[in-house]
Amino acid sequence: MSVTTTVVVCVNAVVGVLNLLLLLALARRIADGGHGHGGPAGDAAVTVPENRLSDGSPVPAFRVTTRQDGPIGDTDLTGPAAVGFFSTTCRPCREQAPGFARIAATVPGGRDHVVAVVKGAGPVADELVELLSPVARVVVEADDANDATLRPGVTLASEAFGIVRWPSYVEIGADGRIANRESATELFTGSGALPAPQTV
Repeated sequence: MSVTTTVVVCVNAVVGVLNLLLLLALARRIADGGHGHGGPAGDAAVTVPENRLSDGSPVPAFRVTTRQDGPIGDTDLTGPAAVGFFSTTCRPCREQAPGFARIAATVPGGRDHVVAVVKGAGPVADELVELLSPVARVVVEADDANDATLRPGVTLASEAFGIVRWPSYVEIGADGRIANRESATELFTGSGALPAPQTV
């Protein structure tokens, strides 16, 4: 075997191994919902990005239309309140949604103080809406009513809150300031507004 042939074989082997590693990384990302999720239900090895709106920020301006309750915006969301952000392509979102629903049912003031935002469409969005509607005002961002190209003035909640990880949970205090929570079980645990939630 010539030196050139040996070099070509070695280069092909290295490229093959790199392709295999990239394919495995892509498969893991798809299995995690395509967003690089981490957190309690995700892969602990995945680095979870921080949402862009930091703790202590005021509730940002947004205007959307819920499936059952009509238009809502930042002025309709007074604390204590909770907002959950879910994506239809996110496995941890689907796994954690029932726990969020249980905790949302205990929020003082009821569903008027809870908003659930679903990113995506189709059967999974419909399942999330059915699960969350009894305890929250539910926004499906893929709905035509929330399409800024069709309805000028729409500012999606996920964009306004700077959501970059799914699922995400935001607690809004009585002072109108937000606090990002790693899981639904952390909602209101430090405020004294609610008893500590049970496991999700």
